[in-house]
Amino acid sequence: RDLHSFPTRRSSDLRGTRARDIGRCGGTRGQETCPTGTRCLSPCPTLVPSFPHPTMKKAGEIGMFENEMKKGHKPPGTPAKKAKKLFIQEMNTKAQQIGLTRSRFVEPAGFPSTTEQVMSTRDMLKLMIYASRYQELAAIWNKKIYAMKIHGREARELTVQTTVRLPQIEAEYEILGAKTGAIWGTNEMDGFHIVLLFAAPDGKKYAAALRGAASPAKRARDLKIAMDNALILEKNPKAKVQDIESESAAVCRLPDQSEFNPKADLPLIFSKNADVPGHPASVTKLMTAVTALDYVSGLEEQFMIQETDITPGMGDYFLPGDILTLKDLLYGMMLPSSNTCATAMARIAGEKIAARLN
Repeated sequence: RDLHSFPTRRSSDLRGTRARDIGRCGGTRGQETCPTGTRCLSPCPTLVPSFPHPTMKKAGEIGMFENEMKKGHKPPGTPAKKAKKLFIQEMNTKAQQIGLTRSRFVEPAGFPSTTEQVMSTRDMLKLMIYASRYQELAAIWNKKIYAMKIHGREARELTVQTTVRLPQIEAEYEILGAKTGAIWGTNEMDGFHIVLLFAAPDGKKYAAALRGAASPAKRARDLKIAMDNALILEKNPKAKVQDIESESAAVCRLPDQSEFNPKADLPLIFSKNADVPGHPASVTKLMTAVTALDYVSGLEEQFMIQETDITPGMGDYFLPGDILTLKDLLYGMMLPSSNTCATAMARIAGEKIAARLN
């Protein structure tokens, strides 16, 4: 599910938790093994049946980089906390540069964060349109699954899937790219959100954003209503259209990149509270991606997941010591919406920002 559970503990909260840490270990509590035959890992196989992940298996040979890591050699660099802080500053600088006037970022994954992290749906549209110029992201958006080889102490193969599942919409429209986001269990930040690019049956292309739906089903329903409304209003601006329950929505024609000026006013065909900011949850990862891609290059470069990168919530498939490529991190951020991948990408790009400043 495309959601985060915080702070109350529910069944989905157990993802990323060791059973022995909460007194529900399937084996001898406090020891490193259990009847499943695995070491006590996070998430625990006795609590979350999907781990080991059904598509995981031991990977092949490890490279020179991993051998160095296994010897205990740690790459020099900026402390993680400072790197992350520099990156968040750069996120907000870039947001202003591309015309996101009602957005503020305090965290690169979108969770956990505070009510200070906000975006309006108009800004979500601007960001999505701007992000579409990055070939690295455009190549990811039309993928449903992605397989990666993880090296390190727990070498394995992992296949991840997209959080974008909109069968009713896909029956009528072509989805060109999308990013979801959601938080629940917090009251003040709760909501299900999405931003996407789509093509209508006549081939015309649009961008749509929706924030503050009460559930995934209502997000899909209101999104389709907003998309349908836009097509109706484009033909007849005075037409009566259907209301939506979600807090905010915005739909516009997808401009040609050569004509798109993010600092200019973005004309909307259909909207509801388009300039009212609210928490964007994992839609934040689009901002993280475009900011990071300005500083990283060579998507096959390998990096190790550090303890400080581990972030609760979505896409909790990764462990400290895992070695992934930048490409893996991008796919992990965009498809299963991994918070850990987003935090790691922010740290890595933040280190490169620090190096430039020095």
